[in-house]
Amino acid sequence: MNKAQSDDLASELAYVRSLAEEGATAPLIGGFYYLLWGGLTSAAAFFVYAIAIGVLPAAPTGYFLPWIVAGVIAWVGSIMWGRRASSKPGAMTLGNQTALSVWFAVGVFMTMLWIALLFVHDDFTHFGVPENFLFSLMFPVAFGVYGVAFFATATAAKQPWLRWFAYLAWGFSIVSLFLLGNPHQFLAGGLGCALTAALPGALLMRREPGDIV
Repeated sequence: MNKAQSDDLASELAYVRSLAEEGATAPLIGGFYYLLWGGLTSAAAFFVYAIAIGVLPAAPTGYFLPWIVAGVIAWVGSIMWGRRASSKPGAMTLGNQTALSVWFAVGVFMTMLWIALLFVHDDFTHFGVPENFLFSLMFPVAFGVYGVAFFATATAAKQPWLRWFAYLAWGFSIVSLFLLGNPHQFLAGGLGCALTAALPGALLMRREPGDIV
């Protein structure tokens, strides 16, 4: 191999490396998911809080209807947006694939946990556990896995600022633990979802290039 060929090869390798580095730090394109889920969950929590403190009349379905409506809209919206987002530039990068996988897992796990609690929430009253008390575990668990998901996303996408939302989510997890069984947990949970899901979602959407949004 002569010098000219060696220089050409070095240039090609440098070009490939630059593409790889750019791909590794490509902007996350899932901000809409964060905003959708965070906004709907926050709205449902505030709605239930208003019922719990007597501002709104209690419905025959209790506290369940707001969560069901929020969950159905969120999943339908996610599926519809997913078809569009999968074809966007940067969708196949490590950061975006990791974020998609880990947050999809969070959504599936939390949905399964909520459905399971529908069947077992009153099975432990003979042990002194109040009916529906187990549902108050949702926020501590949710914020805990939010933090893990944010930390993984921040590392894979090389977006260290997202780690602050991981710490914030873990903080809300602890706060909601202290509010187990207290109606004010819904207020804290709604605020937490707004700050640790909807807010970063809006920030991510602002960071997306114009040809992606």
